[in-house]
Amino acid sequence: MKNCGEEYGGYISYKTLRQYYETYLDFATTWADIEDPDAGEEQEMERVRTACVKCYLLYLVGCLLFGDKSNKRIELVYLTTMEDGYARMRNYSWGEMTLAYLYHCLAEASLPGDRALGGSVTPLTVKNCHI
Repeated sequence: MKNCGEEYGGYISYKTLRQYYETYLDFATTWADIEDPDAGEEQEMERVRTACVKCYLLYLVGCLLFGDKSNKRIELVYLTTMEDGYARMRNYSWGEMTLAYLYHCLAEASLPGDRALGGSVTPLTVKNCHI
């Protein structure tokens, strides 16, 4: 992705990711109208659908679970969970990773001069949560 920053590792803004998602979704919708696609068209349809799903999942993971305190960008490191297909994604312990990330963000937010909190605060709001 050419529109990615590298200030502290690769990241993409919410706005840019949404533009990619909408573009891929439009292509996927257009490709769905083709009645008898040839082999090349089928491969392109699959590539576009995969890219659309990856954009959506990256948004969900980066925004809901591992959001940063700027609330403007998503780190691209989460794309590595999608490299070998989606089967690998279900092997991750998403709850534990989210909680560990939240603890890290809480530690950062407790430093003098820091006024923002990143991460998902859902685990803080769940009553009687047992891990």
